[in-house]
Amino acid sequence: MAHYNPQMAGGGMPAGQQQQQQPMRGAFSPIDPHQQQQQQQQQFQHSGFGPSPQPQQFQSGAPMGTAAHPQQHQQQGVANPNFNMAYGFLGQDFQNNQAAQLGMQFAGSAMNAMQENVQQNVGRYVSMRQLKHYFDVSNIYVLAKLKTLVFPWIQRNWHRHAERDATGQVVGFKSPRDDNNSPDLYIPVMGLVSYVIVIGLIIGRLGVFHPEDLGYTASTALGIIVFEVLLIKMFCYLLNVGSELQFLDILAFSGYKFVSTIIVVLFKPWAPWWMTWFTFFYFGFALAFFMIRSLRHALIPESSAVTGINIHRKRRVHFLFVIAMLQFFYIWVLMRYKSSK
Repeated sequence: MAHYNPQMAGGGMPAGQQQQQQPMRGAFSPIDPHQQQQQQQQQFQHSGFGPSPQPQQFQSGAPMGTAAHPQQHQQQGVANPNFNMAYGFLGQDFQNNQAAQLGMQFAGSAMNAMQENVQQNVGRYVSMRQLKHYFDVSNIYVLAKLKTLVFPWIQRNWHRHAERDATGQVVGFKSPRDDNNSPDLYIPVMGLVSYVIVIGLIIGRLGVFHPEDLGYTASTALGIIVFEVLLIKMFCYLLNVGSELQFLDILAFSGYKFVSTIIVVLFKPWAPWWMTWFTFFYFGFALAFFMIRSLRHALIPESSAVTGINIHRKRRVHFLFVIAMLQFFYIWVLMRYKSSK
């Protein structure tokens, strides 16, 4: 039987050299944690994703395991050079890329073409210059127009002032800012919005409000405006009324009824029934008188030299009276608010 010889296992090497030689580790040999951490830091450094590892320094007099905080904050505050370099190359490639520049130019051209197309389509029906004319108002004009709508009996002058060019030719009428008798679209638009809000508040106070009530109220108001504008345009065509009454003028005069309607609607839930009906008839007559005096100079001109005026004069008077009396019906429909539930 063979016996184990320690000298033969060492390969015949002296004892001192055997002690210096480190034993070979097997697959299940324990690994030093400190050595494993150093290997991971070296691999992370060679991969190029982080800064070179620095040995952890300890403050003198501090307990073991406490690192120097200023160096840690300084190391965290330093930006990653690889990250900045990547974004720098990306921006430089985008600037040097001709395809990207052509794409930006094409997008800008497409937006400009779309804007011009919208302006051309809108300009077929309504001129933006004329639309700005009807919104050229001032605080003094708004107060004066509201006063005329509430108390039209005290108004004496109803003629509109003509606007002339440098040669003295009449090119139209002055804007509402310069003429209190000129129709505008600011008060009708604000009146429509205020009417819808007031109806919503009153229905909400009654405890039966629903979000669909606002849409129902706005649809009813817009339906009345469309009906009246189409009715006036049809009669203007039958009675041969030309450029004396423009489409935006009709729209403006039709929208003034919301001022009177709001006052009547505010009286209805709180005032007695007799005061509500008194308010209804007063503002109905006031609006009818306002429409007659405002449309009279357009439908029935004072000059008798215009062709066809003497033939259609009587019919135009009847038509103007019908427009005035319909204001009662419009206010009555608008004041009969109800919930959509």
